[in-house]
This record gives sequence, structure tokens and C-alpha cells, in this order.
Amino acid sequence: MSALKQLLSVGVVGIALVVGTSQSTSAAPRAVRAAAAGDDSNLKSEIAATLKKNSLLAPRDIDVSVDGNVVTLKGEVKTAAEKTRAGQLAQIKGITRVDNRIEVNPDIDRSKIDAAADKTKAGVNKAVDASKGAAEKTTEGVQKGVGKAEQGVAKAADKTAEALGKASDKVGDTAVTTRVKAGFSKEAMLKETAIDIQTADGVVTLRGSVGSEAAKARAAAIASGTDGVNRVVNMLVVQ
Repeated sequence: MSALKQLLSVGVVGIALVVGTSQSTSAAPRAVRAAAAGDDSNLKSEIAATLKKNSLLAPRDIDVSVDGNVVTLKGEVKTAAEKTRAGQLAQIKGITRVDNRIEVNPDIDRSKIDAAADKTKAGVNKAVDASKGAAEKTTEGVQKGVGKAEQGVAKAADKTAEALGKASDKVGDTAVTTRVKAGFSKEAMLKETAIDIQTADGVVTLRGSVGSEAAKARAAAIASGTDGVNRVVNMLVVQ
């Protein structure tokens, strides 16, 4: 009986060791996977922050994903130089390969906001034309012998049409931004630059990068000469 008890004790100890070893072995891969996921997240955050700090790429919307040691870049930029620069900045410590899927779109600065501004301006012009048409009809009626009271109505209609015309000439901030961008697109030294334009109450702020001091000065001059611009804040960086 004593020998049987000893044999049973040895068996129980062996089973415990096997179970403990199995549990530790299965836990190890989970810990490795968790650590790898944390590394991917840290690398992604670091690369995304680096791209946003770059003045050339700051206005662009670039998606960053990391899987192991490979980073994938997606989105749109204006020039091939911007795409190349994004790939270079993504090559940080811990990354062995950059899959650069960014697309080059020269018309990226033509935003939906600009299109909306064009529609708004067209709507204002139509309203002015309608008011002028009404005023002309009223004036025509006065000329056919309508009394002084009707003449007063005609004058009021003329003033209303004139006021609407002046209101349409006061270009909104969105339309100002559109005009400044159009001016930049016609300037050779500014065509390959990434300039972010913001307008508030007629004050235009320029951000981004240009290739020379001359280009920076030219951008400020074009913006200052644009209809509706009261002041220009030039924050462009020369690279």
C-alpha cells in the first residue's frame, strides 16, 4: 500500500507540472501579440505627428497604418515631391519598409468649400439681376404717366437694386480665399508650392512652404492685391 501511495503522489505532481507548463506556454504568445500591437500604435502615432509637423505636408490629409515593421501611407498630395517627402519622413527607427500609396492630385487645393463659394456668388448675382429687372419695370411704368407716389416706389426699387449690387461686390471670406488661390495658380514660382490660405474678415493668413524669399514675397503681393483683402499675414516658411 505504501508503494501505491508513493506512485499516486508522483503522478499527481507530474500532472500539475504539465498543466502549469501548458498555461505558461499559451500565455506567452498573447503577451507577444499585445506588445507588438502596442509597438505598431506607437510607431503610427510618431509617424503621423512627424508628417503634421512638416510645413510642406501639414495641409495634407495622409492616413498612416503600421503592421509590424511595415508602414503604409494613403491619401492625396499636390506634387510628386510631397509624396517623396512623406515616404522619407515615415522611414523612422523600427520601420524596415514604407509602402507609399499616396496619390498625386495637382487640383487638391480646389476644395468643396471653393465650389460652394462659387454657387453662393452665382446665387447672389441672380438675386441682383431679378431686383434690377423689377426696378426697370417700375421705372417704365412711371414713364408712362404713373403719379409721383409711384415714382417714389421706382426710386426706392432703384436704390434697393443698387444696394444689392454693392452687397454682391463685398466678397465673402470664402470667395476671397478662392480668388487668392486663383492668383497663385497663375504665378509660375508658386505653382509647385503647398500654401494653406485662410481668410477671416478680410484678413488673409498664408501658411506652408515656398522655395525662396522671392516666392514668399510674391505670394504676399498677390494676396494683398486681391479684391476683398484688407491685410495679409505672411507665415510662409522658405525651404
